[in-house]
Amino acid sequence: MRNSRFAIGVLYSVSLLLVTVISPPAVAARCVRILGNESEGQAESMDPVFQTALDNPTHLRAVYEPLAVRDNHMKLIPVLATSWESNQDATQWTFHLRHGVKFHDGKDFGSADVVYTFKRLLDTNLAPGGAASLSFLDPGGIQAVDEYTVRFTTKKPVVELPLLLNGKLSLIVPDGAKAADLRLHGNGTGPFMQEHFVPGGAVRVLKRNSNYWQPGLPKAECLEIRVISESTSRMAAIAGGEADLALLADATTVVSLRNNPNVQILKTTGATFIYMPMMIDVAPFDDVRVRKAMKLVVDRQAVVNTVLLGFGEVGNDNPVPPSSPDAFRHDPIPRDVDTAKKLLAEAGHPNGIDIDLYTSADNPAMPLLAEVYAQMAKDAGIRVNVINAPPDSYWNDIWLKKPFVVSYAAARPPGEALPLNLKSTSKWNETKWHRSDFDNLLAKAAATLDPEARSKVYQDAEKLVADEGGIVGPLYTEILAVLGKGCAGYQPSVDATLYDYSNLHCE
Repeated sequence: MRNSRFAIGVLYSVSLLLVTVISPPAVAARCVRILGNESEGQAESMDPVFQTALDNPTHLRAVYEPLAVRDNHMKLIPVLATSWESNQDATQWTFHLRHGVKFHDGKDFGSADVVYTFKRLLDTNLAPGGAASLSFLDPGGIQAVDEYTVRFTTKKPVVELPLLLNGKLSLIVPDGAKAADLRLHGNGTGPFMQEHFVPGGAVRVLKRNSNYWQPGLPKAECLEIRVISESTSRMAAIAGGEADLALLADATTVVSLRNNPNVQILKTTGATFIYMPMMIDVAPFDDVRVRKAMKLVVDRQAVVNTVLLGFGEVGNDNPVPPSSPDAFRHDPIPRDVDTAKKLLAEAGHPNGIDIDLYTSADNPAMPLLAEVYAQMAKDAGIRVNVINAPPDSYWNDIWLKKPFVVSYAAARPPGEALPLNLKSTSKWNETKWHRSDFDNLLAKAAATLDPEARSKVYQDAEKLVADEGGIVGPLYTEILAVLGKGCAGYQPSVDATLYDYSNLHCE
């Protein structure tokens, strides 16, 4: 079965030998074989509005591009936009677009495509995630000034609009592109073009875009993307030379490969927030004393050491890591089992509580976090029944449906991270957190021009969530990737959904 999954790729590799005679020297002669860690099955799509997990981004980020990308410090790097500026009160932002860019079907890229893309993302029937993350946009305020200039006019000041505008869904599609067509036929401006794609298929093949706007890129002739969900098997495929790049590795397997000369271990700083949201409108989570108790049982540094073997940093129950200058506190919240017991008793649970916690191997750290939390929680009389669900159905059947789950989110700036799952109107409000005081803080931050003052408002919002909200969030993982021998040109991003394959190549 393992060899059959590469059958298409082998045929591609053989056929490409005929091309290498006339290919530029900088271009590698064979396909790069990439491993993801999850499959979305029939939910796999070439339409960039569908990115609720880590599967679709593995190919979408090669085919499509945004106006700009965030680096590991949340600074913007121009891509399809070359520059941008705002008016004095940040209610009008003007973006200047790159000339000479073409979509894969040969159509010229321009302002009409940007306007169409963002209006499409605001269609709640089509892209509920886009409507949630881009709620600050007014569809009527997105206008093409000329062929290569786009203006965004908002009803209220949005001082971080360029940063917030360029999230994972904001990949530009052609003007007028239909969802029915894009699902199976990707058409972007990116370094690779769709060659073979079947939802739920064994392998996705992307070929080099010979008309790509960045000279000399991409360096690989093609990409073969497949999924091995089991971590040990994924690492064995890399170490044995059957694959070239594993996009996500867990700490346990990385430790076992430290001295292996056939692999390179790549990592970022603390990035992905792995946490346990509880629905605060469901008993017993509807009592803030219970929620506080469930947070106080956690030894946060011990969780990082056990679950991640030290490859990460602690979390303080909100989606902004302690290492960020915008964090409301930089030291870990201490464990306090005695206070947790007292709070449970005050809430009417002197003998503790019994709860179900759903998790999945979708992210390697998720099942282990659930087990470690269950061990720590029982010291306070919180008896946790861990239920492991299949990765291919977890986000459809469990997430947003069960009251206590394990979830994760890629690194984002506070202005996006806080409203995405916590704002009252969010479609992805995992914890059913509906607080007008929190929403008002987000609105205030969005209109605060001074960066230091804005950071203080974010900190107030984070503290409110950490103290009273429904998130148990003890850790941030480093993004770990493993590159095979003879390969170079890849670096993981703190944004787990951002894959840059343009410089990736293998001998």
